Amino acid sequence: MSHYYAAVRKELKTSRGKEVVTTGDGVLATFKAPAAGVSCAAAIQRAVRTLGLEIRVGLHAGEYNVSGGERVGLAFHIGTRVAAKARAGEVLVSSAVKDLLVSQSGVRLRDHGLHQLKGVPERWRLYRVEH
Repeated sequence: MSHYYAAVRKELKTSRGKEVVTTGDGVLATFKAPAAGVSCAAAIQRAVRTLGLEIRVGLHAGEYNVSGGERVGLAFHIGTRVAAKARAGEVLVSSAVKDLLVSQSGVRLRDHGLHQLKGVPERWRLYRVEH
């Protein structure tokens, strides 16, 4: 597992992502721009494949607060739920991420349908990142 976290942290540093917390076998991170998050997710997937691992990734864009030094908010919960809908080797993004990606980002998305995210109101349209 230490090689996994080392690979993840290396790619986060390269993409200027900020690790928020580890979640057992996952990592929750923030990025200044959605395209940076998508790019980092692809880089992490490539890096951990060399370790024989296939990971699933979920990305969401939203606001959060800092409380007692911790980042908290519904955006993190939604991001975790989006990741739960992904299959191994898949990167899924919420409609919020899609709406913020600029056409020049080069990120190609495919509609993945409407999904109910556990503990989150309403259904959410998700998109699969095409490599």
